[in-house]
Amino acid sequence: MLGLLLCTAHALKQYNNLFKTAIESNFPNIIRSHLNMLVQLARVDGVVVQEEIDLIKQIGKANGLSNEEISESFEDPSVIEGLETLNDDQRYDYLYNVVQLMKIDGRIYKEEIKFCARIASKLGYDEDVLREMMLKIYSDPHISTDKETLKAKIQTYLKK
Repeated sequence: MLGLLLCTAHALKQYNNLFKTAIESNFPNIIRSHLNMLVQLARVDGVVVQEEIDLIKQIGKANGLSNEEISESFEDPSVIEGLETLNDDQRYDYLYNVVQLMKIDGRIYKEEIKFCARIASKLGYDEDVLREMMLKIYSDPHISTDKETLKAKIQTYLKK
């Protein structure tokens, strides 16, 4: 249980910068879109584990969404918009979080990789970026990577 709490606290800390920037940048739908994308990713392998549900709910609550708004994301996660409005730092944080959620259950499915590749492409990255990130981002969020070094490497995959 303590491991899950530490895992969740670490993940929430990583999401804070993305959502704070989104709110300050006047992108009110980005939080909902991000949750919708996380729900879609959690569902893509056909099994949504409790760790994924808990993480998504806590991310929503930590960013001011009501229980009703969070439930709506689970009921109809079809809307993913605003990705093109993100700056390069936000794109990196978004992709980092997508890969981290994909790996949180300790299993990676082909469908998850395809979904993440589509998100990477929508974010403006070459799809080869996933291989690099999957090697560097661990399924155990306690184990952190040097995010700034990884960020510099990952930004080279942005299509200009």
